[in-house]
Amino acid sequence: MRVVVVGSGHNALVAACYLARDGHAVEVLERDEVLGGAVSTVERFPGHLVDRGSSAHIMIRHTGIIEELELERFGLRYIDCDPWGFTPADAAGRPPLVFHRDVEATCASIAAACGTADADAYRRFVAVWGPRSARVMRAFGGAPGPGHLVRSFWGLDAEGGGSALSREFLQSGDALLDSWFRDERLKASLAWFGAQSGPPMSEPGTAPMVGFAALMHTLPPGRAVGGSGAL
Repeated sequence: MRVVVVGSGHNALVAACYLARDGHAVEVLERDEVLGGAVSTVERFPGHLVDRGSSAHIMIRHTGIIEELELERFGLRYIDCDPWGFTPADAAGRPPLVFHRDVEATCASIAAACGTADADAYRRFVAVWGPRSARVMRAFGGAPGPGHLVRSFWGLDAEGGGSALSREFLQSGDALLDSWFRDERLKASLAWFGAQSGPPMSEPGTAPMVGFAALMHTLPPGRAVGGSGAL
């Protein structure tokens, strides 16, 4: 079968690679001079390369796509962002918040900046939402459908059962943060991370975008050597 892919954004290129790997004749059409769409690196100023969009890659590192397509064999290499998040000291003189790959180092920073109660809450938050976020990524990795969705989340425990779990996933990111933490600076830091996905954290269904921060302690964002376009 011959397949024509219109546009060379990273999602289109991933689809094209899988189709080609399965034996199809694939042609990718792109009107730009550079491949990759927003995930590309271009020379904006003489001698200076600039990433058009994201400079740190997050979700694709949790999908298995990089390994399945053997992109390291073609030169892709990442440097882990560790720490992966930082919030400056505030006007009251409280120290900065630093989100390390190591959970305990992160909790120590939260304790110094926000208090031990929020540090303990963050430790529990990672323990609960880390597995949940991993299941979200598992759901992304299969054909869409209710059966696959149910299998992806089967076995997750939530106080109150499946209906409570559904409500937690469907709530807003702001509501999730209010239920876990007290300090507004900590909540703002995590809301900023969640908002990288697009919608504001006041929107329903954005709780998993905040919860995804828990996975950063498993595999943090990565900067591709040579710029985002190296992907």
